Amino acid sequence: MSLTPQKLLGLLADGQVHSGTALAEQLGVTRAAVWKCMQQLESLGVGVAADAGKGYQLEQPVELLDAAAIRAAVAEDIADCIDSIDVLWSTESTNDHLLQSASVAPGRSRACIAEFQTAGRGRRGREWLAPAGAGICLSLSWAFQSSPPQLACLGLVAGVAILRAIQTAGVTGAQLKWPNDVVVDGRKLAGILIDVKGEAGGPLQVVVGVGLNISLPAATRDEILAAGGIAPVSLQEAGAVAGRNAVAAALVVELHRALDEFAMRGFAALADEWRSADYLHGRQVMIELDGERIEGVVRGIASDGRLQLNTAAGIQHFTTGDVSVRLTA
Repeated sequence: MSLTPQKLLGLLADGQVHSGTALAEQLGVTRAAVWKCMQQLESLGVGVAADAGKGYQLEQPVELLDAAAIRAAVAEDIADCIDSIDVLWSTESTNDHLLQSASVAPGRSRACIAEFQTAGRGRRGREWLAPAGAGICLSLSWAFQSSPPQLACLGLVAGVAILRAIQTAGVTGAQLKWPNDVVVDGRKLAGILIDVKGEAGGPLQVVVGVGLNISLPAATRDEILAAGGIAPVSLQEAGAVAGRNAVAAALVVELHRALDEFAMRGFAALADEWRSADYLHGRQVMIELDGERIEGVVRGIASDGRLQLNTAAGIQHFTTGDVSVRLTA
């Protein structure tokens, strides 16, 4: 039997202690092969504790992605509008996977979910860190007949969809941090990445990528902080009661629904919902844009999704894009 990190993680997923001998017997390989594959798992960011006298144990149990379970949990009215849900062990990027796939027809979608990404991307060219089994790396492809006038609001639309999805999982108190983050008590739970593909004046394909923390190993948390990222929080810490597959299905459903609302009625259909969860409203922040730093107090978002900042020069508006926003008080 060929031993792969995927098979080994499947045996360790229950979070119990497994001896090297028992694992070798179950997999039909040598203990040395198990040890070598364990090193591969750890290189993927999986937290594994090794005790020479007992065996191997994950830092915490993992619910592996199950394509059948995810598809079965998608609401029937939405399932009929989804061309496919690709569930992968690994891919460079779920966004790139869909960008390279055939476009969907307007009103329909296609989803891709991966156990982990080898080249996951965040906003502004940053790397998205998500070890195998520790998060949900999910993308959904959608098509517009032509570019919508409020295209810049797509990240905000996705934020509302994520809030809806995690609320069904039992999470309350999550907020939206303009432009593309979901936070709990100021710590980052999820990030959003939007990719667009199409010709000017013609059909437009958009891919909405979501990275959601489920249960992060300690080493990954340290790596995120060392890179200057926002302190992370996991869905488990936020109080989720639903499993990983159920949450993945809920994300597919709510992203499709929110994009459909946006296509039919524009951002106005979701603006109030976004504003009710606005984390930055009333807070002192510093915005970095093209090397310039601007400080002020956030006064919410305008009808077109732009951030409104009360500065010494008056109210200024900022669009999404290459903008960094940090709290200063």
